[in-house]
Amino acid sequence: MKKILIVAAALVAGMTFGLEAAEGDKKGKGGEGKGKGDPAKRAEMMLEKLDTDKSGTISKEEFEASPMAAKMKEKGGEGAIGKIFAARDKDGDGELSKKELAAPTRGGKGGPSGKKP
Repeated sequence: MKKILIVAAALVAGMTFGLEAAEGDKKGKGGEGKGKGDPAKRAEMMLEKLDTDKSGTISKEEFEASPMAAKMKEKGGEGAIGKIFAARDKDGDGELSKKELAAPTRGGKGGPSGKKP
């Protein structure tokens, strides 16, 4: 189970960085790209990119359609998306909220990147 959560955190981090790259984020005067280092900003970026129905949350279907879904499946197998989604969906409502996306993962590490805030 611990390996699944580690893989899940790594894959979500990869998805987050993939979204940043797709958006063309560049380092600015402050030395950090848009959203880097701040789990809340990364969560906002994920919502902007993946919340296609503009509900304010990411459904499992929207999550599965993300740019990194194929890579997640490749690295973690067919059940990887469901396991990652379930690990993030703390309230079990079938949607990922901004709060759930920005929340620390198990093991005490920070948001989707695994960094402590």
